[in-house]
Amino acid sequence: MDEVVAFIEKQTTLDVEEPDTWFQLAITLKETGQSVGDCGLHSLKHDPHQSEIGISLAPDQQDKGYATEALTAVLDYLFSSLGKHRVSASTDPRNEPAIKLLRALGMRQEDHFRESLWLKGEWTDDLVFAILRSEWEAARFTG
Repeated sequence: MDEVVAFIEKQTTLDVEEPDTWFQLAITLKETGQSVGDCGLHSLKHDPHQSEIGISLAPDQQDKGYATEALTAVLDYLFSSLGKHRVSASTDPRNEPAIKLLRALGMRQEDHFRESLWLKGEWTDDLVFAILRSEWEAARFTG
């Protein structure tokens, strides 16, 4: 519990654009304030014009549109407020809901790394998706 409290306290002092740091945003229900997941934003150390994003939701809160709503707001923030050029995300190719979500947001698959991550006791593949600010803006204004 002490580690969780320390992590949350550190998040309140981080700069979202601090290179090579993951900044976590809570996803809460408007009606109740209940926390149902989080979005991660990572400003890349080698190029501050690019960010990586991630998301996790409680299993009982999936398929309700919360992930789409949260990542839409995050992408708007990264592109409009922070002026990022490109945003990427990666997922396990077996995570079909995540792939569907990223594609629905207009992200395109850029790479498929075979057995590139050691997770939960096995080598797993990694799919990388990305979207450019120009693509996001075109989709937002025409969609």
